[in-house]
Amino acid sequence: MKIKLERLLIQTKKTREIIEFSELITYVYGPVGKGKSTLARLIDFCLGGHLENTPAIQQEFISAILHVRLGNYKCTLERSATDGSSVRITWFESEKVNGSVNAPLQAQAEPIIPNSELYTLSDIIYFLCGIEPIKVRQRSRDADSPLIRLSFRDLWRYCYLEQMHLDSSFFRFEDPFRGRKSQDAMRFFTGLHSERLSQLETDLMKAIDDQRAKRGAVKQIREFMSQFSLGSESEIIDQLQETETQLSDAKLRKTELHKKRSIDIHPTDFLREKILLLGEQIYQLKIAIDDSIEIVNEQRMLHSELITAKIKNERLVQAGMLFDDVKFESCPACGAKIQATEHSDCCSLCGKTASEHVLEAQIDNDSLRKDLNIRIDELADSIKRREMEISKTKKQLDKLIGDKAHLDTQLQEDLSNYDSAIVEEIRYVDKIIATLEERIASLKKLQSMPQAINKLEEDAGALQGTIDILRTELENERKRLSEADAIVKKIADEFKRLMLSVKFPGVYVDDQVVIDPRSWKPEVLHGETAWSFWDTGSGGKKTLFNVCYALAIHSIASKRNLPVPSILIIDSPTKNISEDENPELVKSLYKEIYQLALDSYGSLQFILIDSDYVAPTIELPDFKLRHLAGTEEAPSLISYYDGP
Repeated sequence: MKIKLERLLIQTKKTREIIEFSELITYVYGPVGKGKSTLARLIDFCLGGHLENTPAIQQEFISAILHVRLGNYKCTLERSATDGSSVRITWFESEKVNGSVNAPLQAQAEPIIPNSELYTLSDIIYFLCGIEPIKVRQRSRDADSPLIRLSFRDLWRYCYLEQMHLDSSFFRFEDPFRGRKSQDAMRFFTGLHSERLSQLETDLMKAIDDQRAKRGAVKQIREFMSQFSLGSESEIIDQLQETETQLSDAKLRKTELHKKRSIDIHPTDFLREKILLLGEQIYQLKIAIDDSIEIVNEQRMLHSELITAKIKNERLVQAGMLFDDVKFESCPACGAKIQATEHSDCCSLCGKTASEHVLEAQIDNDSLRKDLNIRIDELADSIKRREMEISKTKKQLDKLIGDKAHLDTQLQEDLSNYDSAIVEEIRYVDKIIATLEERIASLKKLQSMPQAINKLEEDAGALQGTIDILRTELENERKRLSEADAIVKKIADEFKRLMLSVKFPGVYVDDQVVIDPRSWKPEVLHGETAWSFWDTGSGGKKTLFNVCYALAIHSIASKRNLPVPSILIIDSPTKNISEDENPELVKSLYKEIYQLALDSYGSLQFILIDSDYVAPTIELPDFKLRHLAGTEEAPSLISYYDGP
């Protein structure tokens, strides 16, 4: 997966810092607190990661632009401090092949680019790199969970070894969610993806079951037709034509009987009309009662509101009496000083005499009180009259319902007593018509049965081709998985070689290193003893364990052209390892890193971050050194910043 970092532009409040990256190794070193780890975090931030809000980032950071080559495309990834859910990505290959979108980190309902399958930044990175990612279960423990693309962030965990987690977790395998994502990434790298094998096996079994079911159905249908002498397709057509003729004669006979019956008046017709009229009256009365009840409820609500308004008015009058003697020295609206009036009985605000105020207030309150009393009495009277009308209407409705029930009973008795010969004959003809119509429907279904049998046989034969294709794909997939096992074995062997080369404490030539494809946790077998990352003990050994494993993966990926992103950022590879106490170990580790970089020149890019500089002992064609010391000769990442 070809990814090459070219430069990083960091826009701060005062400066624009530029970091150029080597195609082979960019080595950043310096004392604590000068921005070394922040540099790696900003690269991760532009690729959709989370940025730690250090004091320098909070106070000075504005935005970052990462120039990177993805596959054959020159790209820029832009993200500001306030962009929490998206990254602006722009790509260019030629005048006709280019684009720029604001790519969300989480999938939205609509694709970023119309008529495409690109929904996130991860999808665009895969697309530009020309990689088809595998699909994994959204919830791995749920068999019915939908399949989604493996995120680029799951692969990136093997390319960016953070200082924070370098000695405390092994690619988050202890995290139930992120650990499974890391396992999916390793399956993708090595080609050992069991979901495809499972899907092919499921499809094959489904096709075989479908073919078996179709052939079984054909056999059962033919046995059924033979058992009941249903005959061939031509015989069924003759039976159908004969039955249709009989049905036509029966319908004609029914029409003649109805014409004969229409001459006489049915004795129950008058009773039916009367019942229908009563039903309409009952319906109208029910509507009238419902409307009246609704009006009464509204009037009661209004009656309560008027009483409440009257009480509130009385409270206002009492409040006014309490404030009669209040003297204003300042305007309550603007606070300006009020000039004293010549007459002591005049209001200081409006200029009217106190008697005028009192008179007007009394007139207004008296009028309002009278209006409210009148309206309350009117509503009470209206409610009383409407309730009396509702009660009267309900009595009328009960009477009509009783009359209708009596007439219904009488109608049922009259209908049961009315049983003329003509009615009996009509019923008999209706029974014959129903029988003939059912027989025609059955014959039409049987008519299509021979055609359906032939279609089932054709479908069963076509499924044989699908079954053969699935069996071939399944065999190829099993063969590919056996090749993936060889890749896993090579990673384990390379891991052992690296640990021996850097003189990893407790690892010997006779030891074996195994990687279980189910858990992807490498273990060292020393005789009958097995130990892994969690058994190393010291923080320095944990760091060294992680770094060697990442180097092993990228080494084999470079040699076997595996879809691992072609970049490795290691923040503090000697974390918890003292160069004074373990000088040979530190030199051996860097020697392996430099040798791997040289062997994979053009296919793997390194960004190394450490507190001290370990010079290469071999000649490297492209080696960039960046010293972040907070001095004029070696400024910090944010050159002018000098803070916590």
